[in-house]
Amino acid sequence: MRLVEFKEIDKKNLALKESRIQHAEDLIFWEGSKGVARAIQQLEQLSKSTQSLTIKWDGSPAVVFGRNPNGEFIFTDKAGFVAKSYDGRATNPEDLKGAIMQRGKDPTKRKAQAQYASKMASVFDTVAKAVPENFQGYFVGDMLYFSTPKKAGNQFVFKPNVVEYRVDANSELGQKIAQSKVGVVIHHTMSEAGKVLPIKDLEMIQGDVLAIPPTTVNKKQPIQVKGLDQLKSLVSNSGAEIDVLLNKNKLAQMKLTDLPNILYTYTNSKVDTGLTRLGEDFIKWLQSSSVSAPKKAKITEYVKGNIKAFSKLWILVGGIMKVKDSIINQLDRSQGDISATINGKPGGEGYVLGSPEGNIKLVNRSGFTKANRAINR
Repeated sequence: MRLVEFKEIDKKNLALKESRIQHAEDLIFWEGSKGVARAIQQLEQLSKSTQSLTIKWDGSPAVVFGRNPNGEFIFTDKAGFVAKSYDGRATNPEDLKGAIMQRGKDPTKRKAQAQYASKMASVFDTVAKAVPENFQGYFVGDMLYFSTPKKAGNQFVFKPNVVEYRVDANSELGQKIAQSKVGVVIHHTMSEAGKVLPIKDLEMIQGDVLAIPPTTVNKKQPIQVKGLDQLKSLVSNSGAEIDVLLNKNKLAQMKLTDLPNILYTYTNSKVDTGLTRLGEDFIKWLQSSSVSAPKKAKITEYVKGNIKAFSKLWILVGGIMKVKDSIINQLDRSQGDISATINGKPGGEGYVLGSPEGNIKLVNRSGFTKANRAINR
């Protein structure tokens, strides 16, 4: 039963959306004109201070570890934790190896599979010793490194997934890395019943494991933010039209409550083909999508009947994206304890902009998102 409970949460529970912070330009899909106004306000504040900005870590693989009600330590990857055809909740290194090797029958992948199994098993005991014996529940996160990163000059260098990180060895984080053997970024904790819980105290994870939250403060100098005045004017003049287009009650009556999700999916698809002329090929994309035929017809008719608001929605999405990418370029090139590159070029998974109204993420979709989609297809 607990396997089913976790799978349901993994797909549906809104608490997991805490770890999927929304892109600044996507707020319009979920919050209409208020979302755009919020994004503009938060971006504008960066011209005064970047104290609220943190760097977002790009770890891999996704792991789950902790102790079950019997006090047994469990360490596995996400696939193992929710497995049905075998017991993937390994309680020792050899069981973890065996569980991973049970997956798939492709002989061309067996060597890589064996290497991955050995790598996971190699940190089992280290992670087990780091989790207090009286702790019950699980930590859910992503691996940053399986052994102390090597140094290049005065920087620790590691590449857990798409992004390569360099951390100043003299910084507070660098000193913690030097004292660790394993690094993991923790997104949240979880009860045995599958209830997702926020991170309260990562200091309990000690020993040779460095456990850090999903984001880390890095750069603090103010930056230039240009191009928001035109967007403010457009929101002021066209916000009401866009809100009518995305009105939840109206969409519910038309049985189109998932339209914001469809717009979001379309935006992600544009990452692969180029983030230009947003919205202009939406109808064409819709026809080739997995949306049902009746809904395709209904959405097409709805968009054509509200084409003015629909067009302005995409002008705002593209405008926010342009301002955001300019901010990211400045941040990627400024000095900080942590630097990130993708294929040798400045850039990482992005940044998180904290606010009492809700966090938003600043990610270059033409950089990290495109590279990440390419290896995870």
